[in-house]
Amino acid sequence: MPRPMLLLLAAALLTALSGCADLDTRVDELRTQTAELTDRARFCLAITRATTAIESGSPATAQEAADEVLAQAPEDLEPQARAVVELLAVAAAEDDAQLRDPALEAAAEELRARTVELCDPP
Repeated sequence: MPRPMLLLLAAALLTALSGCADLDTRVDELRTQTAELTDRARFCLAITRATTAIESGSPATAQEAADEVLAQAPEDLEPQARAVVELLAVAAAEDDAQLRDPALEAAAEELRARTVELCDPP
């Protein structure tokens, strides 16, 4: 095979290999983005479950969902999530099956309002 043909073949092979490296990088980026979106979706679903359960007076569901929210909460939302969990514990201790404590309702609403941008972007 003539030398110019070998150089051309080598150049084509190098170009193809660099394209594979770029593809691997892009696949890794997509995997990371997918994991982040999945975590966000779980968090947002837990917020919805918790606030709906509080509004409808379902203590067991509210506590389970609030615990999940706290476990997945971004650092900036952790204080609000912790407040909801703690107020739910107080409601359970006081046997408030209707979950009508104004402080609990306010804490849940504040948490929901602070997550609107994250869970329902424009």
